[in-house]
Amino acid sequence: MIRQLLKDSVVYGVCSILSQGISILIVPIYTRLLSPNEYGGMDILAVFANLIILTVALEISQGLARHYPEAQTATDRIAYASTALWFSTVAYALFAVFSLTFSKPLTALLLTSPGWEETFRVAVIAITGNGIFFLLQNLLRWQLKPKGYAAASIAYVIISTGIGVWLVAGFHMGVLGVFYGQLVGAVAGGFLAWFLAKDLYRFTFSREKCKEMIAFSVPLVPSSISILVANYIDRFAIQSLMTLDDVGVYGVGFRFASVVNLLMVGFYGALTPLIYQYYRKDSTSKELARIFLYFFCGTLPLIVAVSLFSKEILWLLATPPYYAAWSVMPILACASVMSRMYIFSPGLDIAKKTTTIALINLSAALTNIILNFIMIPHLGIEGAAGATLISAILTFAGYMILSQRYYPVHHFWREIMAVTLVSAAAVITGIIFFNHSESFETSRFVLKLILLIGTALVTVWILLKRIDSMEKA
Repeated sequence: MIRQLLKDSVVYGVCSILSQGISILIVPIYTRLLSPNEYGGMDILAVFANLIILTVALEISQGLARHYPEAQTATDRIAYASTALWFSTVAYALFAVFSLTFSKPLTALLLTSPGWEETFRVAVIAITGNGIFFLLQNLLRWQLKPKGYAAASIAYVIISTGIGVWLVAGFHMGVLGVFYGQLVGAVAGGFLAWFLAKDLYRFTFSREKCKEMIAFSVPLVPSSISILVANYIDRFAIQSLMTLDDVGVYGVGFRFASVVNLLMVGFYGALTPLIYQYYRKDSTSKELARIFLYFFCGTLPLIVAVSLFSKEILWLLATPPYYAAWSVMPILACASVMSRMYIFSPGLDIAKKTTTIALINLSAALTNIILNFIMIPHLGIEGAAGATLISAILTFAGYMILSQRYYPVHHFWREIMAVTLVSAAAVITGIIFFNHSESFETSRFVLKLILLIGTALVTVWILLKRIDSMEKA
């Protein structure tokens, strides 16, 4: 499994570097063309888009992911894929009709600032296109076609970003231009994803297959909402307790912090489909433990790098109104990684314990809501970031502990905790001693670079030593 994981991870990784890398590289453009208020409004609409994509189609894409790999015949595979597509298409069409009909009150409910109604309407149409595109794109993952998935993803990102930047920079359309770009990108990327798997789609609908997929996916809807709340309630809490401008600053910090996932998305994209394919093999649990260690080898140095050089990143790529985001970047870098580490605890998914998954995520979401409204009044946007991190840690702990009951994996926690503490000490040292300057200083930069290199070497040495002992056992 590891050999195929590495092969697929390279494809997913290159795709992610290109797609997410472009998304991060346009942040400097948007921070120069959009005010913090506009950036904050765009962030709120992005959270709304995620909520709709997780709920409107009842997460049938998750049901498709679980049942498609186990389909025994071509007829069954066609039935699953076609049913999921037509169900999603009808669901998103109903959402679009409702939202466009009641766009004015919905805009007032979602955004506190005036002048957003036209942008909301375009965003609704873009969300509809994105929802269908994501279903078509993800089916390529479950078919174990990483190259097709990558092609559709890159087409979407290049077209949506290119048109968005062109409209924002050339025609001064603001956030409206961003969503026009997403709409065109979704149409182009969706057509390509459909074409690459066109043999699976027919004008057919199976009630039986639909019931199977929905039975698996419906319990995941509250679970997915809980994950969304846990990851994004900070924006609404900041908007409620502070201002939309603060949401914009926080959003920029989040985007730069999320670069820690850039090189590791290959793991995320390739691992889950392979686990569903091979979990019955005796060797899979041992390979998963080894993969977990490789994951830490790559991720921890990236977290340390983003944390130590948060100010330099903002000085280089943002504008002064966004410089305050440096303080949340170390916290959000950790939270961004923790929020995705559930893929290394697949037992609940394998056992189809979707209700348990929902309860874990609901508990984390409630905790995050409470912590946000407690911590933000005292700590500002740093409090929001801290609440998000605590919630992510609790979610991962819940997944890992309960997953072991259904699919035991022997992880090497002593080594993992050791390298985590080394990285945390490096970040704290850098912030306390080397992060006071308000302008670039070569000496501080070199000292932080030495600290980063030393920490990375210690981390890799400890983990590779354990991996080597596993291979010899």
